[in-house]
Amino acid sequence: MPIGVLTNCAAVLLGGLLGTYLGKILSQGLKDNLPTLFGFCSIAIGINSIIKASGMTAVVLAILVGFTIGHSLHLEHWTSKFFHGLVRTLHLGGGDIDMEFYITAVALFCCSGFGWYSTLTEGITGDPSLLMSKAVLDFFTTMIFAASLGKAICAIPLPQCAILLVVFMVGRTLSAYLTPTMFADLSACGGILTLAAGFRVSKIKSLPLVDLMPALILVMPFSMAWSALMG
Repeated sequence: MPIGVLTNCAAVLLGGLLGTYLGKILSQGLKDNLPTLFGFCSIAIGINSIIKASGMTAVVLAILVGFTIGHSLHLEHWTSKFFHGLVRTLHLGGGDIDMEFYITAVALFCCSGFGWYSTLTEGITGDPSLLMSKAVLDFFTTMIFAASLGKAICAIPLPQCAILLVVFMVGRTLSAYLTPTMFADLSACGGILTLAAGFRVSKIKSLPLVDLMPALILVMPFSMAWSALMG
């Protein structure tokens, strides 16, 4: 049973509910500055993940090819439309949401490299400890986002749970083929995405994050192929 996955998604939901309440009592200055501070933390987390790469060539190729595919398919545009509809359907407001900021939150909670790494680990070993640790971090992160985005943030756990359950099943099904090198390169690929999210949240440079998501699917096959080529 994917205990870690369900705990992580529940933490995001609870953090969103509490953050929505706190957003009503926090000062505007604090609500404006907390996301920027979180952006700086994301940059640091991304750098820490990138240096774990085993084969940076495979990671860079996955990023470039994945982004080209995602951008050609307009993934960020369609994701934005989907969440606009979901928020309205669930009556969570959303008329005045900063959608770029919202989609950044979606990318971080649903498709972070550490999240996929932790979920694959639970699928392979049955150990949910990494996802439990991530749940604590996500709880506080969601509170920060919810202070600015309001209760619309509570729509994110639905697709998050679906995506992480798929990743969990991939880990369980393909455990015999996944190597430490592939995990390291997945972590590095996710680190680049986290770094890009940090730049976007901090308003330093904005890149369509969802268009980067195919890279997380490509990086492990690319890593395996590169290891075979170099071996």
